[in-house]
Amino acid sequence: MGSSPFLRLSHRMKIRALGAMAALVIALPLGLSGCVAVTSVQLNSGSDAGPAHRIVVSFEATRDGSGPVRGVVGLRIPEAWEVESVSFTGDLTGTATRSIVMERVYAQEWEASVGPGYNGPKPGYEWWVGYSPAGTWVEGDEAQVTFEIDTHGRGGTYLLDLVTGIADEGSAPADIEDVTNDHALWYLGSAGAKPAGVLLDQAVTVYAFTDVHPGAAHFDAIQGMASRGLVAGYPTGEGHSEFRPAAAVFRAQFAKMIDGALGLTVEEAMAPPVLFTDLGPDDATGLYPHEYVWAAYQQGIIKGYSTGVFKPYVAISRGQVVTVTVRALQARRPAALAAPPTGYVQTWGNDLSSEHRANAAVAEYNGLLEGLLPGTAAADGNAPMSRGEVAQLLWNMMAFIGP
Repeated sequence: MGSSPFLRLSHRMKIRALGAMAALVIALPLGLSGCVAVTSVQLNSGSDAGPAHRIVVSFEATRDGSGPVRGVVGLRIPEAWEVESVSFTGDLTGTATRSIVMERVYAQEWEASVGPGYNGPKPGYEWWVGYSPAGTWVEGDEAQVTFEIDTHGRGGTYLLDLVTGIADEGSAPADIEDVTNDHALWYLGSAGAKPAGVLLDQAVTVYAFTDVHPGAAHFDAIQGMASRGLVAGYPTGEGHSEFRPAAAVFRAQFAKMIDGALGLTVEEAMAPPVLFTDLGPDDATGLYPHEYVWAAYQQGIIKGYSTGVFKPYVAISRGQVVTVTVRALQARRPAALAAPPTGYVQTWGNDLSSEHRANAAVAEYNGLLEGLLPGTAAADGNAPMSRGEVAQLLWNMMAFIGP
């Protein structure tokens, strides 16, 4: 096995979407002969985010091994995800040993390399790298490596990277991390004009919430904000969560949501720009609701009432959300919203007060209400705005702001 460290690769990526299995076969050039073939990769795309997401990679020996070696597997996943365990089954059994040393090599040197088998750094992602138990394979032997991952509720569509290599058995603890001898082999599968031991940018979609799947109202907005960590759900008790898109949003909750959408800095040490009498004592161990409310107020995008209260646990209305969102854009991107021309006839918000009605006209004219009209938001401007509608409006706002 040590005589030819290159890997010969083909794979079948199985996508499971909404409980139905669909197979997508991707043919890759076989290129150089090697000692191991990766025969299939199951990403479990289309599953709900949670604590037991599985990625399964199958291997087959293509020649007899000449000595004990360890197989090296590198998986680049979103930073919010966490690999809980890695196990090998089949002719090669046991658990994988995580290597912080190898992770550093992949994060620094692999990402700095260029060529057909490399795709450089990927912001928002991190490496998990480990090696298998040592063993000698016989041609035709088969094994699987299973990654058990906690996605921590972070849904979205991600592009994962799988890189393979080899290392000698080593003798623990002296050279189990044998940098001198194994360094060049760890990611050797990505070398060459037609690298065969690497799978880059493998798309996997994980749904952030059990009650928001494709086809649901405002799916793209909810899923997009969840993938950035800007909205969270309600735990179901099974490691998953639901979004409850029809539920109302408290004014304090909206302050937190728009702070995140705008990328505002919210810190416990910030000085209160205003003291709303109904916020109660500030909890020094958490930012909600005080610091989130103060951060938005400090930016001039959210206000209280003339009586000195904020009403943090009152459902925020559609008109209020539209006004605050318009204020936010005008403060952060003054040129983003054009004034409606004289004679412009708005179709939504005519039942609102003069301030909210004027802001509704600006929002509608500029397309800020895309995905909401002529939907439920057109029904009643003074009614509470639902979580799904808020996510849609803030998603639209983020598109105006840009990266």
